[in-house]
Amino acid sequence: MILGFCESFPNPHGTAGKRRLSPAPRGGAMSTPAAQLWGCLLLLLLTASSFLLLRQNEVQNIKFNSSGQCEAPLVRTDNPKSWYEDVEGCGIQCQNPLFTEKEHREMHVYIAAFSSVTIFCTFFTLATFVADWRNSNRYPAVILFYVNACFFVGSIGWLAQFMDGARDEIVCRADGTMRLGEPTSNETLSCVIIFVIVYYSLMSGVIWFVMLTYAWHTSFKALGTTYQPLLGKTSYFHLITWSIPFVLTVAILAVAQVDGDSVSGICFVGYKNYRYRAGFVLAPIGLVLIVGGYFLIRGVMTLFSIKSNHPGLLSEKAASKINETMLRLGIFGFLAFGFVFITFGCHFYDFFNQAEWERSFREYVLCEANVTIATQTNKPIPDCEIKNRPSLLVEKINLFAMFGTGVSMSTWVWTKATLLIWKRTWCRLTGQSDDQPKRIKKSKMIAKAFSKRKELLRDPGQELSFSMHTVSHDGPVAGLAFDINEPSADVSSAWAQHVTKMVARRGAILPQDISVTPVATPGKSLGTVWDISGMGGTHRSWAEGCWGCVGR
Repeated sequence: MILGFCESFPNPHGTAGKRRLSPAPRGGAMSTPAAQLWGCLLLLLLTASSFLLLRQNEVQNIKFNSSGQCEAPLVRTDNPKSWYEDVEGCGIQCQNPLFTEKEHREMHVYIAAFSSVTIFCTFFTLATFVADWRNSNRYPAVILFYVNACFFVGSIGWLAQFMDGARDEIVCRADGTMRLGEPTSNETLSCVIIFVIVYYSLMSGVIWFVMLTYAWHTSFKALGTTYQPLLGKTSYFHLITWSIPFVLTVAILAVAQVDGDSVSGICFVGYKNYRYRAGFVLAPIGLVLIVGGYFLIRGVMTLFSIKSNHPGLLSEKAASKINETMLRLGIFGFLAFGFVFITFGCHFYDFFNQAEWERSFREYVLCEANVTIATQTNKPIPDCEIKNRPSLLVEKINLFAMFGTGVSMSTWVWTKATLLIWKRTWCRLTGQSDDQPKRIKKSKMIAKAFSKRKELLRDPGQELSFSMHTVSHDGPVAGLAFDINEPSADVSSAWAQHVTKMVARRGAILPQDISVTPVATPGKSLGTVWDISGMGGTHRSWAEGCWGCVGR
């Protein structure tokens, strides 16, 4: 029975079945039935193996279909770097096939809205600092200027895709495939440039955040003392903050792990290989979270300790500022930590599901290719769809956290001091006079009055003029730079204009340089007269006479 079946069974090469199953022996003897049986079994085994290989996967080893074209979502390309796995000559289209055209437009509108808000808020912060740079250029407050500058530049990188034809130039290769593994020698640098702008700005901004929390911590510890903890350290801030992101950026470009994404419209590290995103994005941000959080908590604890342990030494204004600063630091820390945790959660969501998304996409590609084969062979056409794909909502939440961090950094200038800065700037630009009383440092006023003591002696009615460089203003980040004895630091400019008459009447300014001891007991109208001797006793003697008369 088996022999009869073998004689009628077609071989895999299509030749006739009725033939001798095994060659005759050299001696001319015919093959035995046992030999024919073994030959039949061997033929059956070869036939089954051939059919299994042919039916295993119609697409697995196909380079092109009969028409010489690639089925969507693949496009034809001659660049081997763009080929999709085993499908030679075909690469993934530039537009991410995991999302629809409608979802692409929705995400682009979302990015345009939030990046515009971020760039407006950060630009307002930068302009506020520049408008009053003389008073604003003080550490630690000026660090917020650099933080906002980083987020401002990063937002420009996000908005660059909305220029005419820019998005395709950034995320697509010349052959219409998705940019993966950039930089490459035969493509433009638009993808790399956007990556450098976005990534370098992001890393610099988060490192500046660590410097900000450290500066707060050390400055709060030095409150009430003459010690300046940041003196000589600010240059190291810049060295660390600008060099570390540079090293990370060069390392990413060296391993060529910059990928384009049509949904976000930018190029970034690790869109394809999430391990690089974990190493170059999440690891630095996680370290920043730990170090910055430590200094932020220590700074708040220092302020709370000053307020609790030394209530009698604090003026009412200083205590109020400490309360305000602790509240703002608490809100700021909550927002910063919240946004970072949201970012981590979104990235972990991508990491845990990326393998499943890639498998689902591969099945979809094979299904689409089988549709063509089924059409040509008159077989049932399969229904192709992507079963598992990323959530657009998670992507939106991730972007909201990133842009929200930039906006929260700009909120530090949302103060009354900022309104006064812009009011003075407007008056200066329009040539109007600002009649509002200014705050003048006592040390500046004393030094100027003493330098003109001879003129004041001849003309006690003379008024002292103070330039805007002498006048003291709060910077835009009001509340971070304060002194425990703050009320005695400055006086009103309106009161200062009359100080010459008072000091002349009280005899606090004399042209003689004799000694530092009282030499006479003046009349009731003059009070105590001090002779001035040397620069060492000058300010002290004049100040005691002056502030003694003020108290009366």
